[in-house]
Amino acid sequence: MKFIVYGAGALGSLFAALLSKKHDVLIVGREKHVEAIEKNGLIVEGLSNGIFHPKTRWDGSRYELIILTTKAYDTKKAVEEAVERFGKLPFLSLQNGLNNEEEIASIVGYENVIGGITNHGVTFIDYGKIRHAGYGETVIGEMDGKISNRIRKIAKAFNEAGIETRISKKIKEEIWRKVVINSAINPLTTIFKCKNGAIMKYKSLIREICDEGIRIARKEGYVIDDAFKKTMEIIEKTADNYSSMLQDVMNGKRTEIEEINGAIANAGEKHGIKACYNIVLTKIIKEMENVGT
Repeated sequence: MKFIVYGAGALGSLFAALLSKKHDVLIVGREKHVEAIEKNGLIVEGLSNGIFHPKTRWDGSRYELIILTTKAYDTKKAVEEAVERFGKLPFLSLQNGLNNEEEIASIVGYENVIGGITNHGVTFIDYGKIRHAGYGETVIGEMDGKISNRIRKIAKAFNEAGIETRISKKIKEEIWRKVVINSAINPLTTIFKCKNGAIMKYKSLIREICDEGIRIARKEGYVIDDAFKKTMEIIEKTADNYSSMLQDVMNGKRTEIEEINGAIANAGEKHGIKACYNIVLTKIIKEMENVGT
């Protein structure tokens, strides 16, 4: 297949690297990152290891799918830029947070939107260099729940490239589950400035955070009662990884706290539920952003 990985930071670079083994992949990211890849190849250390060579320059040919891996708060801008540059193509969102699919659909229509999640742990080391610190399942699905030919084709391409992927008929439920998982792991690792595995000792707190998200998800029509169990499994699988939120704070960048914990709190408010944990975690992380520590 022919893929464009748009907004390739740590996670996007991993997908671009692995897919480039079997497929035509164009990587679009920060200029210095792309320049380093063009010069030295995309260096991946850790669980996946090697130097990979996705394309860094567009030759004008038509691609089949844009894999969007930008920050959630950049979704609208990124989609508009991608459409202007490459034309109206289907988008697969592998982003964090809620409502990315709706943002994409507002520009290209729901028929051109595929939902997705992934739980790989990846750290950005330097321009052109990433570390694959934790394996995780990738789940993709059509927004209408149908098992289409294109979703089968994408899943097959991912699996052939070593990206363990399954298709879900309930992708929005999968996205909610991932958001609830992130609502515990990301802010806690950021507050304590630690790798994912170090928060294992805060099991009761993690359960409380997850339970709050589970209650709100149920009000939204999604049953994700296994979210706490999945959270603990992912913490174990990505124990050696630094969460993307912690990486952002340590690098003085904006986080996705508003699109994760803030979005859960907003959904709770619609149903008359005060999401105390998510409100407090959002405020703490926003303060950490402001002081840059």
